[in-house]
Amino acid sequence: MTIGLKDLVYSTITEGEGGVPTYATPKKLAEVMTADLSVTTAEGTLYADDAVSESVKEFVKGALKLGIKDLETEDVATLLGQEVDDDKVIYGGADDEPPYVAVGFRAKKTGGKYRYIWLYKVKFKIPNEKFQTKGEAIQFNTPEIEGEFFKRHDGRWKADYTGLETSEVAKTFLTKVREPKAAASASNP
Repeated sequence: MTIGLKDLVYSTITEGEGGVPTYATPKKLAEVMTADLSVTTAEGTLYADDAVSESVKEFVKGALKLGIKDLETEDVATLLGQEVDDDKVIYGGADDEPPYVAVGFRAKKTGGKYRYIWLYKVKFKIPNEKFQTKGEAIQFNTPEIEGEFFKRHDGRWKADYTGLETSEVAKTFLTKVREPKAAASASNP
Protein backbone atom coordinates (compact mmCIF):
# COMPACT_ATOMS: atom_id res chain seq x y z
CA MET A 1 0.00 0.00 0.00
CA THR A 2 1.32 3.44 -0.92
CA ILE A 3 0.21 6.78 0.53
CA GLY A 4 2.25 9.27 -1.46
CA LEU A 5 4.21 9.93 -4.64
CA LYS A 6 7.14 12.27 -5.31
CA ASP A 7 10.54 12.88 -6.88
CA LEU A 8 9.71 12.13 -10.52
CA VAL A 9 12.94 12.13 -12.57
CA TYR A 10 14.06 11.10 -16.04
CA SER A 11 17.36 10.24 -17.65
CA THR A 12 18.17 10.41 -21.34
CA ILE A 13 19.65 7.27 -22.88
CA THR A 14 22.50 6.80 -25.32
CA GLU A 15 22.67 3.29 -26.72
CA GLY A 16 26.10 1.88 -27.45
CA GLU A 17 27.20 -1.32 -29.16
CA GLY A 18 24.75 -4.17 -28.84
CA GLY A 19 22.08 -1.83 -27.46
CA VAL A 20 23.90 -1.37 -24.13
CA PRO A 21 22.50 1.85 -22.60
CA THR A 22 24.41 4.68 -21.00
CA TYR A 23 22.21 6.87 -18.83
CA ALA A 24 22.69 10.61 -18.30
CA THR A 25 22.43 12.18 -14.87
CA PRO A 26 18.74 12.16 -13.89
CA LYS A 27 16.80 15.41 -14.09
CA LYS A 28 13.63 16.34 -12.20
CA LEU A 29 10.71 16.07 -14.61
CA ALA A 30 7.79 17.71 -12.83
CA GLU A 31 5.79 17.71 -9.65
CA VAL A 32 3.94 14.42 -9.93
CA MET A 33 0.36 13.73 -8.80
CA THR A 34 -0.28 10.23 -10.18
CA ALA A 35 1.65 7.41 -11.82
CA ASP A 36 -0.33 4.53 -13.30
CA LEU A 37 1.61 1.50 -14.52
CA SER A 38 0.15 -1.45 -16.37
CA VAL A 39 2.00 -4.40 -17.86
CA THR A 40 1.21 -6.54 -20.91
CA THR A 41 2.42 -10.14 -20.90
CA ALA A 42 2.50 -12.86 -23.54
CA GLU A 43 1.18 -16.14 -22.27
CA GLY A 44 1.32 -19.66 -23.57
CA THR A 45 0.14 -22.99 -22.19
CA LEU A 46 1.18 -26.40 -23.50
CA TYR A 47 -1.05 -29.37 -22.78
CA ALA A 48 0.23 -32.93 -22.80
CA ASP A 49 -1.27 -36.15 -21.43
CA ASP A 50 -4.55 -34.34 -20.68
CA ALA A 51 -2.89 -31.81 -18.34
CA VAL A 52 -0.91 -28.59 -18.35
CA SER A 53 2.66 -29.52 -19.17
CA GLU A 54 4.18 -26.05 -19.53
CA SER A 55 2.92 -22.55 -18.78
CA VAL A 56 4.93 -19.47 -19.72
CA LYS A 57 4.28 -15.77 -19.03
CA GLU A 58 6.69 -13.17 -20.38
CA PHE A 59 6.84 -9.39 -20.14
CA VAL A 60 6.04 -7.72 -23.49
CA LYS A 61 5.65 -4.02 -22.68
CA GLY A 62 3.98 -1.68 -20.25
CA ALA A 63 2.06 1.57 -20.17
CA LEU A 64 2.90 4.54 -17.96
CA LYS A 65 0.45 7.38 -17.40
CA LEU A 66 1.70 10.36 -15.37
CA GLY A 67 -0.51 13.06 -13.92
CA ILE A 68 1.76 16.04 -13.37
CA LYS A 69 1.50 19.65 -12.27
CA ASP A 70 3.21 21.08 -15.36
CA LEU A 71 5.99 20.39 -17.85
CA GLU A 72 8.91 22.72 -18.53
CA THR A 73 9.55 23.71 -22.16
CA GLU A 74 12.92 21.96 -22.34
CA ASP A 75 11.52 18.74 -20.88
CA VAL A 76 8.65 18.68 -23.37
CA ALA A 77 11.10 19.13 -26.24
CA THR A 78 13.42 16.42 -24.89
CA LEU A 79 10.69 13.86 -24.16
CA LEU A 80 8.88 14.35 -27.47
CA GLY A 81 11.89 14.85 -29.75
CA GLN A 82 10.73 18.34 -30.65
CA GLU A 83 12.70 21.45 -31.49
CA VAL A 84 12.91 24.42 -29.11
CA ASP A 85 14.42 27.76 -30.12
CA ASP A 86 16.30 30.43 -28.13
CA ASP A 87 12.98 32.11 -27.25
CA LYS A 88 11.77 28.82 -25.69
CA VAL A 89 9.17 28.23 -28.41
CA ILE A 90 8.53 24.53 -29.03
CA TYR A 91 7.95 23.34 -32.59
CA GLY A 92 6.11 20.07 -33.11
CA GLY A 93 6.59 18.49 -36.50
CA ALA A 94 5.61 15.43 -38.48
CA ASP A 95 9.12 13.97 -38.23
CA ASP A 96 9.48 14.29 -34.44
CA GLU A 97 10.84 11.08 -32.93
CA PRO A 98 10.53 10.81 -29.14
CA PRO A 99 13.67 9.25 -27.66
CA TYR A 100 13.82 6.49 -25.09
CA VAL A 101 14.36 7.72 -21.53
CA ALA A 102 14.51 6.07 -18.12
CA VAL A 103 11.90 7.26 -15.60
CA GLY A 104 12.22 7.06 -11.82
CA PHE A 105 10.11 8.04 -8.82
CA ARG A 106 9.35 7.08 -5.24
CA ALA A 107 6.09 6.35 -3.43
CA LYS A 108 5.67 6.59 0.32
CA LYS A 109 4.44 3.51 2.14
CA THR A 110 3.21 3.01 5.67
CA GLY A 111 5.81 2.43 8.36
CA GLY A 112 8.20 5.10 7.10
CA LYS A 113 9.34 3.15 4.03
CA TYR A 114 9.36 4.20 0.39
CA ARG A 115 9.09 2.20 -2.81
CA TYR A 116 11.66 3.35 -5.38
CA ILE A 117 11.15 2.53 -9.07
CA TRP A 118 13.17 2.95 -12.27
CA LEU A 119 11.59 2.06 -15.62
CA TYR A 120 14.55 1.51 -17.91
CA LYS A 121 13.23 2.25 -21.40
CA VAL A 122 10.23 4.59 -21.82
CA LYS A 123 9.00 6.36 -24.94
CA PHE A 124 6.44 9.13 -24.40
CA LYS A 125 3.53 10.14 -26.63
CA ILE A 126 2.33 13.67 -27.34
CA PRO A 127 0.12 14.53 -24.34
CA ASN A 128 -3.53 15.41 -24.57
CA GLU A 129 -4.27 18.89 -23.29
CA LYS A 130 -7.42 20.50 -21.94
CA PHE A 131 -8.11 24.22 -21.83
CA GLN A 132 -11.13 25.73 -20.13
CA THR A 133 -12.46 29.21 -19.58
CA LYS A 134 -12.44 30.62 -16.08
CA GLY A 135 -15.78 30.52 -14.29
CA GLU A 136 -17.01 31.27 -10.79
CA ALA A 137 -14.88 28.55 -9.20
CA ILE A 138 -11.17 27.96 -9.66
CA GLN A 139 -10.52 24.79 -11.60
CA PHE A 140 -7.05 23.43 -12.35
CA ASN A 141 -6.29 21.73 -15.65
CA THR A 142 -3.11 19.72 -15.35
CA PRO A 143 -1.43 17.69 -18.08
CA GLU A 144 -1.15 13.94 -18.32
CA ILE A 145 1.61 12.37 -20.33
CA GLU A 146 1.58 8.77 -21.42
CA GLY A 147 4.34 6.50 -22.53
CA GLU A 148 5.14 2.89 -23.18
CA PHE A 149 7.97 1.07 -21.48
CA PHE A 150 9.90 -1.84 -22.91
CA LYS A 151 12.59 -4.26 -21.90
CA ARG A 152 16.11 -3.31 -22.82
CA HIS A 153 18.93 -5.35 -24.41
CA ASP A 154 19.41 -7.55 -21.31
CA GLY A 155 15.69 -8.27 -20.84
CA ARG A 156 15.32 -6.03 -17.79
CA TRP A 157 12.57 -3.43 -17.73
CA LYS A 158 12.45 -2.22 -14.12
CA ALA A 159 14.43 -1.73 -10.92
CA ASP A 160 12.26 -1.76 -7.78
CA TYR A 161 13.36 -1.24 -4.16
CA THR A 162 11.42 -0.82 -0.92
CA GLY A 163 13.16 0.51 2.18
CA LEU A 164 13.72 3.39 4.56
CA GLU A 165 14.85 6.62 2.91
CA THR A 166 17.88 6.60 5.22
CA SER A 167 19.19 3.33 3.73
CA GLU A 168 22.29 3.49 1.52
CA VAL A 169 20.33 2.17 -1.48
CA ALA A 170 17.56 4.76 -1.06
CA LYS A 171 19.98 7.69 -0.70
CA THR A 172 21.31 7.23 -4.24
CA PHE A 173 18.46 5.38 -5.98
CA LEU A 174 17.17 8.40 -7.92
CA THR A 175 20.52 10.20 -8.36
CA LYS A 176 21.52 7.76 -11.11
CA VAL A 177 19.72 4.97 -12.94
CA ARG A 178 20.01 1.89 -10.75
CA GLU A 179 21.77 -1.01 -12.46
CA PRO A 180 22.38 -4.57 -11.27
CA LYS A 181 25.65 -4.74 -9.32
CA ALA A 182 27.40 -7.00 -11.88
CA ALA A 183 26.43 -4.80 -14.83
CA ALA A 184 26.82 -1.38 -13.18
CA SER A 185 30.48 -0.88 -14.03
CA ALA A 186 30.08 -2.14 -17.61
CA SER A 187 27.25 0.20 -18.68
CA ASN A 188 27.69 3.21 -16.37
CA PRO A 189 31.38 4.12 -16.05
